[in-house]
Amino acid sequence: MNEPGVLTALTDLDFDRFATPAVARLLYVVGIVLIVVGYVGVVLVTFSRGFGLGIAALVGGAVAAVFSLLLLRVVLEFLVAVVRLSQRTRREP
Repeated sequence: MNEPGVLTALTDLDFDRFATPAVARLLYVVGIVLIVVGYVGVVLVTFSRGFGLGIAALVGGAVAAVFSLLLLRVVLEFLVAVVRLSQRTRREP
């Protein structure tokens, strides 16, 4: 199935094309980058405050990062699934 470009979908005033699948890819990549940067930042800051806190942040932060990534993926997959379901069940006039 060919997905329209983001700009094509955004300029479709009749809402015949969906931007969600293309935007979901971008949001997932941005989300991964933000989660990794946040994790590394928290680990570095907590190690500067003490070794024990750093180790706790290393372990706890990894669990939180994986959970955040999982949650992001589930939400985006749900949105894309709803859009694809709508595309496949659309009635043409």
